[in-house]
Amino acid sequence: MRRLVRIAVVAGMATLPLGAGAVAASAVPSAVDLPTAQPGFRVLPYLQQPGEDSMTLSWVSETDQPGTVTVSGPGLRGKTELTSEPRYLNLMEYTEAELAQEIRGLEQGSWLLSNSNYKHTVTLDGLKADHPYRYTVEQGGQTHSGTFSTGPTSERWQDLRVVAFSDTETEAYGAVEHREWELHPQTGYAEGSAERPGPGSLWAEKYGSTTRYGEFTLRYPMDQQRALVENTQWIEKADPDLMLIAGDLAQGSGYQPAWDEFWRHFAGEYGTLATHTPLITALGNWETYAALNGGYGSDEDRSPAVIARNRYHEYFDTAGDAANPQFKDSYHRVDYGPLTVLTLDSTNGLPDEDADTGMLSGETYSGDDTNLTEARRTTDTQGEFTAENYDGAFTEVFPGTTPEDSDLPNFNPGTEQWAWAEEQLADARERGQIVVVQFHHAAYSNGVHGTPPNHEHADNQSGVAMRVYTPLFEEYGVAAVISGHDEMFERSWVDEDGDGTGFHSYDVGVAADGLRGEQLAKNEAGEYVPIRYNSHSEWTAAADEPELWEVDENGNPQLVDGGLHYGHLQMDLENTRCGAEMTLSPVYLFPVLDENYDLVRTERRVYDDVVTVTLDDDGTPLAGAAECQPGRDTAPGQQK
Repeated sequence: MRRLVRIAVVAGMATLPLGAGAVAASAVPSAVDLPTAQPGFRVLPYLQQPGEDSMTLSWVSETDQPGTVTVSGPGLRGKTELTSEPRYLNLMEYTEAELAQEIRGLEQGSWLLSNSNYKHTVTLDGLKADHPYRYTVEQGGQTHSGTFSTGPTSERWQDLRVVAFSDTETEAYGAVEHREWELHPQTGYAEGSAERPGPGSLWAEKYGSTTRYGEFTLRYPMDQQRALVENTQWIEKADPDLMLIAGDLAQGSGYQPAWDEFWRHFAGEYGTLATHTPLITALGNWETYAALNGGYGSDEDRSPAVIARNRYHEYFDTAGDAANPQFKDSYHRVDYGPLTVLTLDSTNGLPDEDADTGMLSGETYSGDDTNLTEARRTTDTQGEFTAENYDGAFTEVFPGTTPEDSDLPNFNPGTEQWAWAEEQLADARERGQIVVVQFHHAAYSNGVHGTPPNHEHADNQSGVAMRVYTPLFEEYGVAAVISGHDEMFERSWVDEDGDGTGFHSYDVGVAADGLRGEQLAKNEAGEYVPIRYNSHSEWTAAADEPELWEVDENGNPQLVDGGLHYGHLQMDLENTRCGAEMTLSPVYLFPVLDENYDLVRTERRVYDDVVTVTLDDDGTPLAGAAECQPGRDTAPGQQK
């Protein structure tokens, strides 16, 4: 049995709530029992920095004993054994506000672990390309065994599978929270469909309801925790080579229980996807948010945002650590056979903008993005704080540094990140790689963050500023761009130079958090209608996949198909006689309910928007729709 330590805390330290149903700190002193640190794993081994001849393994323990990794496979003489050097993660200690937190529906403190974190990282070198390996990690008397495969070479490969989603936004409250489930006001129902259950229905009684744009809105039949369990289980069955998470991993990176919950799903009791599939992650706005520990902070003290970012940095090790040590793993590159994945940091742009204060870079305008001229170009994705405030707080969190040492990069032209991105794109193209780019803030979206801060219907955390990269992406033949942030499932086709080639831009923010529809605004008649700022949008689950309901024998409407659901994007690459093909499949998890609306299971289904991108032998997307003919100078292009 684990011995408990009683820690008395005084509440009132925090003012920002974790979620709509969470209560931060009690008004009176409270106490919580934490387990003492125990030998073994706090976070199971998880894979990072995949390559054709190496792999990195990290894990977290609660005690400071070194761990031992034993790996066997091709190229190794028998079993190779390495010993880890534990490093204490002082940023991961629980705050008084976290210890005092109460969450309606959960026993206080039941989600907390011990207050001790040691990280272990071991890099396995000398491996052979495109081969499986088996490893065992022994930590404090516990063992975990797993497998992984190295990447193929870019010259010799047959097929690859990559899965992507965003906005996992894990938190303890996710175990009891059912998120809003928006219905499109114009295309919500398929022809002949019954209507959703309404106010006072069995559904509303069981899962709750809310109000969106003045309308009654049901809550989804899976809580956030179950949604992520289902999503990762279906992803595991698909057996991808790589897993991309385009930001907003935790519901506040500066809130340690959110990270505890994240690792329970990816390397813990709820799932083990990261123990055999490498994670490639990006920073989102929630990676600069501290939840009940101060949110984004204040102009006087932005240290919560600094601590939040650096909690993320502590968990993840990427090639960015060596390429840009000041910005740590904010942006980085992974080469896996013929595929190059570039991850950018979209969390800050300069000049700073803030719609609330009128601090804008471009002139205010209305309409859709066909009105987006150079004079109206926006420059920032984060209106909640300025880079100057953040940089000043960095020196407070890390004494002995200066604001110039800050880990917060700018993404605009003329910056270090911009130069790095252009250099990597040029190098990948010279090597004939297929290029996928990921970052958090969707540059093309019809969601709530789709309009820039200088728009009539302004958003203060819009991704529109990231469109500054579009010319680079087109010039260097990027095949697809993966983002999140708007918590929709949306695909946009971008061909700004009009040459017939371009890239597909996705919002895949349907991992486990909100299920949002398009951004709406009132028209002259006072009706809420979609703004549809993004003229590049070709498909969204909310608008293009209408719900089909049928009334059962008990008189209750049952969903048969369609609608916006949790899911992920599956990208399948196949080597062809002319180059390669990339098939992008938007997968959704359909909830099968019984007559009482209890969840029976989920079914893996694919929306009617599967896209195939045909790539030349130099990795560039091509226009046209001709079938592959060996010996041709040009290969077929993009086809749907």
